[in-house]
Amino acid sequence: MHQLVMQLSRAQTLKSMADSTANYCSKIFRDSAGMVFVGPDGGLQLVSQWRSGQIPKKNFADEIIKSSSVSRALKTGEALVLQQERASNSRASRHLGALLRKYQCHCVSFIPICAPGQNPSGVIVLVLRNAKELSPVVRDDLLRLGQIVAGCIERARAYDAALAARVNAENASRRKDEFISILSHELKNPMMPILGWAVALSSGTLPEAKQNQAIDGIVRNVRVLNYLIEDLFDAARISSGKLRLQPGETRIQEVAREALATIQHRAEDKKLRISTDISEAIPNFTADSRRLQQVLINLLNNAVKFTPEGGGINLKVRKRGMYAECIVSDTGKGIERKFLPFVFDRFRQEDRPSKIRTGGGLGLGLGIVREIVALHDGSIKALSDGPNRGSTFILRLPLGQKGFKGAI
Repeated sequence: MHQLVMQLSRAQTLKSMADSTANYCSKIFRDSAGMVFVGPDGGLQLVSQWRSGQIPKKNFADEIIKSSSVSRALKTGEALVLQQERASNSRASRHLGALLRKYQCHCVSFIPICAPGQNPSGVIVLVLRNAKELSPVVRDDLLRLGQIVAGCIERARAYDAALAARVNAENASRRKDEFISILSHELKNPMMPILGWAVALSSGTLPEAKQNQAIDGIVRNVRVLNYLIEDLFDAARISSGKLRLQPGETRIQEVAREALATIQHRAEDKKLRISTDISEAIPNFTADSRRLQQVLINLLNNAVKFTPEGGGINLKVRKRGMYAECIVSDTGKGIERKFLPFVFDRFRQEDRPSKIRTGGGLGLGLGIVREIVALHDGSIKALSDGPNRGSTFILRLPLGQKGFKGAI
């Protein structure tokens, strides 16, 4: 036992602690099998297991879990011993009894991992072939083992939590560093044409035929800058909890058409086909029409941004039950299945080489979209069958709403 205590004192993670316990038990009980379970939030997690050559069952742990004895020991904190010849009280015990007879084992013990007066944090299961191995002295030692391991589990959990927190902090720091790099790049993109056209105009040497082109270029890039800055402001408002809505009677059909008009020019430049299906059967409802327009513009802009020339974009607006549903789909680059759960996270963009960042953007837009939709008590989700198979965003907004989270 002293050797185990020394090993446990050096074990830092939950896994290493469980493995040390399993190694100790396998040496003390040579012809045995066993498992170390930990019970996070009342559940059961198999952390480590062992078995001797006399017990060849590969999925032996699965057979043990089928019984309710592990859960009962975790719930009650009482040690349970089930012997082969007495395993007939219940369906679960009969199943274990048959298992013990099959592998010529004498008994199976369920030792709760808990300190005196505390709730169990796990269970050690021992399957023994020799009846003499489970003497009263050994039982006392096993109970003491459960108490020792209990203290180590709490320390290991604290270490694992600290390690996870550190990894999360490092990932967050890395994402913010990447964001600053992207921000510098995205701000520079529109500023250089503005500067170039402004210098050309101020020199007085620009031909008259090019002056309107210069003004159009400046106006277009100033608008791009304005969108970037507005996204930054909205991200700051969200972080401080100050993003608010201005509710009013809203006709979603008009909001959708205004959003389409905003992105029309960019779509035409890429020769994209735009199809619409906007139902007139949707009644007016209470919402912030300006913010909803921002949501649809963002979704449509994404579709334009990530759809190659000659592709297609579809906007469908319809009534679905007690919701207004807006669906934006495209035939663009699609979304990796593994990235779908994170597509609305701020400071997150799908990994791709910097040299082919054709889409650009700050990685804030969809995060802002999610917040605005949440303030309307609505929902939004992204769907995609994978790379180069397009994507679909489904926005749902409740109808007949009298008030919502973001109202001022």
